[in-house]
Amino acid sequence: MSLFTPRHIGDDLSDIQDDEELIFLTRQLEYLQFRYQVRMKHLMEMKNQEKTEMKIQEKTQHMEGGLRFTVLWSTTEDTLHYHRFDELGLKDCSDRDLVISGFERNLEPIPGCVGFFCVGDTLFMAGGMISIGEEEKVKCEPTNCLWSAVPPNDGSLCESWTLCPATMKVKRFPSIVVPLHDGRIFICGGTAEREGWAELYDPEKGELDAKNLSVSMGEYPRPLNALELYDPDKREYLPAPNPMSMCPRAISCFQWTNEVVMVYYHHLLYGRGKGRTLDCKPSLLSYNIAQDKWAIFAENIPPPLYGRDMGYRNLVYVGGDIIFIIDYSCVWFVYDLSSKEEVGEVCVAGPRGQNKQVVEAFYTGNKDIRSSSWGFCVFMRMAGNNYCDLAYAKVEVVQGMDGSYISTVLMKGVLKIGPFIDIYIFGEEDKKGKEKIEMLET
Repeated sequence: MSLFTPRHIGDDLSDIQDDEELIFLTRQLEYLQFRYQVRMKHLMEMKNQEKTEMKIQEKTQHMEGGLRFTVLWSTTEDTLHYHRFDELGLKDCSDRDLVISGFERNLEPIPGCVGFFCVGDTLFMAGGMISIGEEEKVKCEPTNCLWSAVPPNDGSLCESWTLCPATMKVKRFPSIVVPLHDGRIFICGGTAEREGWAELYDPEKGELDAKNLSVSMGEYPRPLNALELYDPDKREYLPAPNPMSMCPRAISCFQWTNEVVMVYYHHLLYGRGKGRTLDCKPSLLSYNIAQDKWAIFAENIPPPLYGRDMGYRNLVYVGGDIIFIIDYSCVWFVYDLSSKEEVGEVCVAGPRGQNKQVVEAFYTGNKDIRSSSWGFCVFMRMAGNNYCDLAYAKVEVVQGMDGSYISTVLMKGVLKIGPFIDIYIFGEEDKKGKEKIEMLET
């Protein structure tokens, strides 16, 4: 029921006869204004609370289950160590020692620059370079072997690496591997051979399915000059390679959809027999698993931040059509697979402002959910010491209303693993979410 009497409805107040009635109406209007302000404040508080809950829910999506990491590294003593921990165990710290485990020296020699992957609790090692011979007759040869091992949970020495019955169609050095959604493993690159350039490995069946690279993939984009054809070691000119004999050197790989795998390569191409490395555009190859079809997807991927001679890149798929390209700790690139263009850069304030080489980067969220904020775990080589210890950081990236990307370093620390030659890190969803990182305060 209205506070105004019917005779006062409307704009005409000429019939108000005395000041007391006007004062009464004024007080009623002030009361309504007060009620309005209280109601609006309550509605705004409810709206803000709803936004806060949505943000908390979105951040929780990044952390549900978390990731479980496995770190493997080889040392100057030709030994291989490993350590496993989950994402939730990473804490803000200045310096921490890992409780490390190792493998018995039953695999002699340990291959270098291999491809590692993990299925459940089983580690697999693919290809790599092995030294053959003794003393002055030693030579290095790539291998097409696969090995497996099951590290015990108690951190003791692993009994052995087991040579898998299946062997890859070609020898690979180095190979790029990525687990697929259906449980198989996609292995590619590391060879100048088009037949069997990629292979699908089924761990349950122990079988390999070789996939040939189309002849149009990796065709050299321009004529070679005399400098590129000159071998300074032999002091002679090499014959110009047939463009159809060139194979792209895979640098990074990720699964985009259930059917499509993306393989990144930049300036390095293999030349059959000669091992020449030639200039090329940073590119993406797509492989449709169901159709067994290759295609050049894009040739405008942002180039490496420092120079063109990088033999690695971290292309991190975060869901939808977005990938983050993370090479160094300070500047990341954002690329849209749908529009096939770079859509932004992320400036990250690293520890003490130092720019570190990122060994590996992982997205900690749900790739099935389109989001405007993303969480990452990045592992970096220590500045000024490329072969000792590993820095880590958790970083949140948020896209603003204007399309820009803002980053926040949530925490950082150092994993003290000691001197290493090669290091490999991979992560999988931690479904249990129970085990924590085993570290000792120094």
